[in-house]
Amino acid sequence: MLIVQRAEAMEVAPIGHPDTRPSHWLQSRVVDRLRAALAEDVVRAAPVQYTPELVVYVGLTNLVAVGVGVATVRSSVDPAGTAILAAAIALMAVFNIRFLSTVNTLFSATTFLHLGLALGVGPVGALAGAVSESFAVLVRYRTGWFRTAFNVPLVFLANVAAWGAYRLFADLPVHGAIFAGVTGIATGLVHWAVNYFLLSGIVTVAAGRPYWRQIRDALAVAPYHLCYGYAAIGFVALHDHYGAMGFTFAMAPVAALQAFLVVLSRRTRQHEAERDNLLGKLKEESIRVERSYDATLIALTHALDARDKETEGHSRRVVEYTRLIAVQLGIDGDRLKLLCHGALLHDIGKIGVPDAILHKPGPLTEAEWQVMRRHPEIGALMVEEVEYLAEARRIILHHHERWDGRGYPLGLRGTQISQGARAFAIADTIDAITQDRPYRRGRSLDEAREEILRHRGTQFDPDAVDAFLSLREADLLNVAAIRARVALDLLVGGGSAAGRVTARAGAAASA
Repeated sequence: MLIVQRAEAMEVAPIGHPDTRPSHWLQSRVVDRLRAALAEDVVRAAPVQYTPELVVYVGLTNLVAVGVGVATVRSSVDPAGTAILAAAIALMAVFNIRFLSTVNTLFSATTFLHLGLALGVGPVGALAGAVSESFAVLVRYRTGWFRTAFNVPLVFLANVAAWGAYRLFADLPVHGAIFAGVTGIATGLVHWAVNYFLLSGIVTVAAGRPYWRQIRDALAVAPYHLCYGYAAIGFVALHDHYGAMGFTFAMAPVAALQAFLVVLSRRTRQHEAERDNLLGKLKEESIRVERSYDATLIALTHALDARDKETEGHSRRVVEYTRLIAVQLGIDGDRLKLLCHGALLHDIGKIGVPDAILHKPGPLTEAEWQVMRRHPEIGALMVEEVEYLAEARRIILHHHERWDGRGYPLGLRGTQISQGARAFAIADTIDAITQDRPYRRGRSLDEAREEILRHRGTQFDPDAVDAFLSLREADLLNVAAIRARVALDLLVGGGSAAGRVTARAGAAASA
């Protein structure tokens, strides 16, 4: 009748003027919060693979539980206390929590109540707690009847085993607070042992994980169960003194703990979501800054091209050749990108070379060669203050060094030359040999291979030469066909170097 009256009131409320009565607002808030809490972490369980071994294991567990139940369960001496704790167990099981979305562990304080109910009321309490929690989990997580058919005997057997240990200690002619604490610890240990003995068994049967590894992992939570058993003695003492009301006294701090952790976990999850959102924005901003940075490097290259017009597409081709060789040498990730930066800017120092020398149509004099040979140092000085270009600076400075030490400007030899510069030296030579120049025709890739192989170990790093010789003919031809000037896509994007080369060469050919 109450539901009908509320529905009628909602029907006559004018549109745009919701019912703002305090009771209605409070009830809506409570319902919304309840729905939100119940919706958290609800992931439908994976389908059960009904193997014969699994069915037999669950069946045997149920047979043992039925036998133990028939032998031990009697009517409750305290129906009110049993009902109170069973309801509390169900409620806590419904509101168990996950602190972080990345941690696949749920927390609930129900074990305190299970042990308190089993020790205070006996086997009937053990059964009531098992049934109430298992069905609460069924409702919350949609675990299915088969899993529930295992969960009930699992929890019941652990609970009743703890009760059996408690009765065994209680029959000893020893008393006192210390002995009661020892008894509680022992019941917690028995509860843990039975629970994880059965649980590890079904995980082994269902997933094929080694049984003893499961037991070893379970040792990490054993101390918690010792504390659970110790605390359960308080349930028994209060129940013996106050009856059903004593259970509520003992249950209050446990419920407060659960409530506190629920609130804490929700706050933690909110902060986690906010953190992920901020990290996403930070990543977007980082990508934007990085693209702007790459665009600046490309603009510098265009500035050089405006002064020193070499063969069309030279800057782009040497970067692609360098990328292919570097990948064969095992260079990847950020190192590969920084290497490409160096290849792109290798001749940036020519901006500091006078036009009379840079554009001289005839051979250079020795004095002019001295000026020209300073362009690696000029380029390195230009980017010296840019920390991000530290690796690129080495390539700019070293790209005219030779493996045998007869290069310039520093006369480095062997591995004194940066690996990126050793790879680039071959890339620059390939392009110089295979491309047309005003004073000669370009030669074939086979001739370029022969030339580079001839200088293996003198001008070029033997490992870099071997990496070049291992490249596919098709990839090299695709790079050689590139005529497009440097653009932003040269330094961004994913995929393999060969894939990028193929795509760009095709685009250039169709342009």
